[in-house]
Amino acid sequence: MSRQPEWHIMFRTHGVTDPRVSAFSIGDGFPKFMEENNVDLGTLLVIERVDVESLHVTIYRRPDETTPVLTPPPSPQTDLRPHFRKTLRATNVRVSKSTRLDIPTAFWRSLGEERFNGAWYTLEGPLHTVLVKSGTYSSAKQTFCFLTKGWIDFVAMNRLNLGDTVVFTLVGVAEFEVTMV
Repeated sequence: MSRQPEWHIMFRTHGVTDPRVSAFSIGDGFPKFMEENNVDLGTLLVIERVDVESLHVTIYRRPDETTPVLTPPPSPQTDLRPHFRKTLRATNVRVSKSTRLDIPTAFWRSLGEERFNGAWYTLEGPLHTVLVKSGTYSSAKQTFCFLTKGWIDFVAMNRLNLGDTVVFTLVGVAEFEVTMV
C-alpha cells in the first residue's frame, strides 16, 4: 500500500468551545501545496479534519471545457450571505437590563439554535464594533433566540433609534455586519 504524500501546513483552530461550531485558519505551507497540486481557479478542495494535527484533502478538478459557459454576473443587490432585517421597536432600544434583539425564527433555524445558545458575536456597526452575547429561551411551545449583553451598548454607540431598520449580515463564523437601510 503506497503512502499518500504529505505537506506540512500551519493549521489553527480559533476560539472553539463547542465542537459543532468552529473557525479555522490555514497558513504557512498552503501555497506550496496549491502549487505542487496544480490547484487553480475552478478547482474544488474538500478539506476534512482527521484529528487535531491532520487534514485530508480531496481535489476535484473542473472538467475540460470545449466551449466556455457564459453566466451573467450576479446582481449587485443580491447578497447570498445569510442575513436578516429588523425594524427596531421600543423593547430593542430602551435603556434597561432586559433590552434585547430577537433574532427571526427562520434565520436562526437555518443556522441552528445551538449557534445562539450563549455564543458571543461581533457586531460591526456603521460607527462602532461591539461584542454581544446571544441567548435562547425555550418553552413547551416555542423557542426564541436573541442578542442580550452588549446589545444596548451597540444601540447607543451606533446611534440607533426606535423605528430604524437594520440589516444583519453574517460575515464570519461569529461576526455580523450591521447596516442601516
